[in-house]
Amino acid sequence: MAGTLHPDPQFEKFNTAKEKLGHYFRFKPRSVLFNIIYMGIIPIGLTISAYNVDGKKMLDRFRHKPILNKEYVPRDKDL
Repeated sequence: MAGTLHPDPQFEKFNTAKEKLGHYFRFKPRSVLFNIIYMGIIPIGLTISAYNVDGKKMLDRFRHKPILNKEYVPRDKDL
């Protein structure tokens, strides 16, 4: 009833360009610089900063009194 599907020309153009990307890409100084920055410096910097901050922003250091004053006894279901 609806008929056959018609291919979208823009979608076909995008797929063709995506398939041929490897034929046209070259490592030039600008692309090498972007690759070094985005695949090297930024991930390494984020990793170093994450390891430096790890454990410094703990919320339990602000708690000075227990939440529950009674002694906790687990239920049978929890054992």
